[in-house]
Amino acid sequence: MKIEIHNITYITMLISFLSGYFQYIYILLLIIFIHEFGHFFISNLINIKANKIIIYPFGGLTIYDSDLNLNTNKELISLLGGITFQLLFYFLVVIIHNNNLMTHNVFNIIKRINIILISFNFLPILPLDGGRLLNILLDKIFPYKLSNKLTLIVSILFLGLFIMYKRTILSILLFVFLLKEIILEINNIDNKYMTFLFERYKNNYSFKKIKRINNLNKFKRDYYHIINGVTERKYLSKLFDRNN
Repeated sequence: MKIEIHNITYITMLISFLSGYFQYIYILLLIIFIHEFGHFFISNLINIKANKIIIYPFGGLTIYDSDLNLNTNKELISLLGGITFQLLFYFLVVIIHNNNLMTHNVFNIIKRINIILISFNFLPILPLDGGRLLNILLDKIFPYKLSNKLTLIVSILFLGLFIMYKRTILSILLFVFLLKEIILEINNIDNKYMTFLFERYKNNYSFKKIKRINNLNKFKRDYYHIINGVTERKYLSKLFDRNN
């Protein structure tokens, strides 16, 4: 497992040390790591390759090496690994505190940070867990490309509401970071969809469900398709052979 500490995190740690808030930042980063380790551990447990964890001062990011056609149920399990480990850690802290092995002040800090992180992380904004969860649920209902567009629209709306509600320095930094990630997703949406289709052309996936469609943009995750009476593999072979 590779762990990368972002440069901004080092700067934040230094500032917190000089300003007397090092204990708070230390606990925050510990909980962030536990959350991301939950993603990492559960993902590799169910054969989803996670390469590294990036630690930011306001959250973390687990980098995966998995196909876009990954089964939605497996992705959901991987996603919930973070909150599962975070809650297990909190329950352990409660037990330690109840046995008088932790000060009330430290317990309150851990409790407050957990509430803040969970509340923020499950906002339906990409690349937060809430945004990813929304994307998975929409993938189960809508075609892949439409699902991604809807997720980005919801992400933009909630990001706007977030910055209207919170206007601290930290919230502005979070807004800029999340906006940058959303813009990257918007600019990459067509390339991402072609990668999604190319994976199906290149790999011999086995899907239990079959769906008949009449449009290339109606491909769904977890389904094998018949396009205008032509099998998915034959249709995609013509598409990518022509492009080559």
